[in-house]
Amino acid sequence: MGKIRFYSVIIGLLGMLLVQCQTKEKEGETKSTPTFLIDNSSLLAFEDIVSEVEFIPLMAPKDTLINLSCNVSELVVNDKIFYASRCYKDLSIHTFDLEGNHLQSWNKKGEGPGEYPSLHGLIVDNNELYISTGRGSILKYGLPAFEFKEEIQLGDYNFVPTVSFISAYNWLISSEPPGNERQEIFHVVNTESGKVNSLPILSLPYSGELNPGMFANMEEGKLLSFGLSDTIYSYQHDAIKPFVILNFGDKSISPDDFELEGEAFVEKTLLSQNYAFNTGQIDYSEGIIKFMAYGIEKNPLFDQADLSTFPFYDVFISRNTGELKMTKALLNIRNNSCSAEGYFYQAMQQTDWQRALDLGYFGKYEEKLLQSIEKLSDEEDPIILKFKVAF
Repeated sequence: MGKIRFYSVIIGLLGMLLVQCQTKEKEGETKSTPTFLIDNSSLLAFEDIVSEVEFIPLMAPKDTLINLSCNVSELVVNDKIFYASRCYKDLSIHTFDLEGNHLQSWNKKGEGPGEYPSLHGLIVDNNELYISTGRGSILKYGLPAFEFKEEIQLGDYNFVPTVSFISAYNWLISSEPPGNERQEIFHVVNTESGKVNSLPILSLPYSGELNPGMFANMEEGKLLSFGLSDTIYSYQHDAIKPFVILNFGDKSISPDDFELEGEAFVEKTLLSQNYAFNTGQIDYSEGIIKFMAYGIEKNPLFDQADLSTFPFYDVFISRNTGELKMTKALLNIRNNSCSAEGYFYQAMQQTDWQRALDLGYFGKYEEKLLQSIEKLSDEEDPIILKFKVAF
């Protein structure tokens, strides 16, 4: 019953909160791995950490049935903006130019050949688009016609929360292990040979019941992160090693806390706001790591029924210079950011940008936001936040 209560608390409070447990062993850690103190001494207002800000309204054609409003989405930016709704009744994919003008929309949701039953990840590589179903398969489509090309089988996994493209036939995936046993959660899969190389990072009890891992592209490799991890790893040249170590000081979770049962663990580590930790969200752009932390400071207005009041923080690290900056996160943990050419991108729904206005979150950049809002076809449509961090 304790296990059931635990999952009820997590699902009821956070929905898709990506909290995981990690092994305390640091695989391959060396003295050269930089350590960063994550505390409120580096906390700044958003306007004080950025050098450039742009707000891109996604403008759907008027008098159409296209619905862009969804509080869980996927975002990819290259020479276009790809925006996908993850709301189960929709699962549409839309493209826009870099000014936010609508180009195309597709929807092949379904259980039939060439259709995707769910959407747990979106990858665009050249003229090909990949959709991860979360069920151990990836559907490949050609662009711009969105014609179905093939279904790629990753293997027999209970659930595959995240995937990342390495090269032809090679994928980096995270998996959800069954039960509460400690298991390896990151795997390199060759879909041509069927060979699987599991990386030496282990889960702990309960992590397998949640989304256990996330990736970010970096030069010649990937970054790997997962909830409660005090290490962010790199995977380069077929080898994994610690990239940075996160020190949460006197707000770090004690090893003994990992032995707590279900509801007691959530109450002590999450709801009390007494602890700070890495949520697992990860991004990277031109030498800057971006991850989301929890609990750096307590929110006096904390309401466990309102995810927007949870104390999330966006943390930015320049590994080369040893600098770190952080700001209170406007968005919650349910949506990933993406990056391109030194910029970070996040999709703001109407509730997000309205809260930003109420809080004065963007400071001197607020007028730009107001101008962007005026361009929306529908005030329920999202606005893409594009920014560059100053180091």
